[in-house]
Amino acid sequence: MRKIFILKGKSETGKTTKINRTAEWIINNYGSSNTIGLDTSNYQIDTHGILTIKNLTIGFNSSGDNEMEVKKTDNLNLPNGSRPDIIICACRTKGKGRKYLNDHYNDANGWLQVFIDIKEYSKSDLSNQNLRDTKVLNELQTWLIGLEKL
Repeated sequence: MRKIFILKGKSETGKTTKINRTAEWIINNYGSSNTIGLDTSNYQIDTHGILTIKNLTIGFNSSGDNEMEVKKTDNLNLPNGSRPDIIICACRTKGKGRKYLNDHYNDANGWLQVFIDIKEYSKSDLSNQNLRDTKVLNELQTWLIGLEKL
């Protein structure tokens, strides 16, 4: 069964930044080449592509503001046409994009779904934003630690 980690939250809650920081963590800690166009000078730029760690593949789609952007997840295919082992993507808390992920990336289709909620805090509440961001990054990294396909 493949895994999909979906960062779910309202606009401007940092979903793209968290996905990009996770990609950077994988690149730095697992020796993967930056094949996704990750720009570490601006974590707010959307990233789309696949990282490879030995035999394990991880797809990234940080654009999740609407159904069209969420559907870009479908384009994460390997050269042989197969799907990545893991996908990390974003979507809003509700709407057509989230429904699309629920309908197409579920256990009936061979995917273990893990939704990670990104709570919204006011722009001035930097303390809670930092705590939230650290928690989300730690959760994703905990799911991914020891990456190696058996």
